[in-house]
Amino acid sequence: MKAKCTIDNLNSSRLSLETLARLKQYISRPDGELDLAIGKEYVVYGIEFWDNCPWLYICRDNYDEYPVPVAADFFEITDKRLSTHWQLNSKEASNNKNQTQLVFSEWASDELFYENLISGDKHAEATFDKYRKVMDAE
Repeated sequence: MKAKCTIDNLNSSRLSLETLARLKQYISRPDGELDLAIGKEYVVYGIEFWDNCPWLYICRDNYDEYPVPVAADFFEITDKRLSTHWQLNSKEASNNKNQTQLVFSEWASDELFYENLISGDKHAEATFDKYRKVMDAE
């Protein structure tokens, strides 16, 4: 799956008041800047649903070691094909809310995978790097 950035600032007039209120629950940047590039196409490495809305896991730059979640509201989906490596993962999270994801199997089966990845765990980094190369080529 690939997505092209169409909005790079939370304060964009293209976002409805309802969407803005929902996003502000998760994004707290005073200037609203999202470190995205308008028109840039990003590979989506996973999807997670927050408040029944998709957040896309992307790498903002080629040298990023892990993907970050960004609301789908900031993108236009340019390639709608789901990765062949994704699986549906739905479970009750530690906050007693349902957590639904489309991610690769190691991420889906390990509740701490993403936390390990962003904290620099070598095994998690190697696993993500393997899937990143494959998904970049899909």
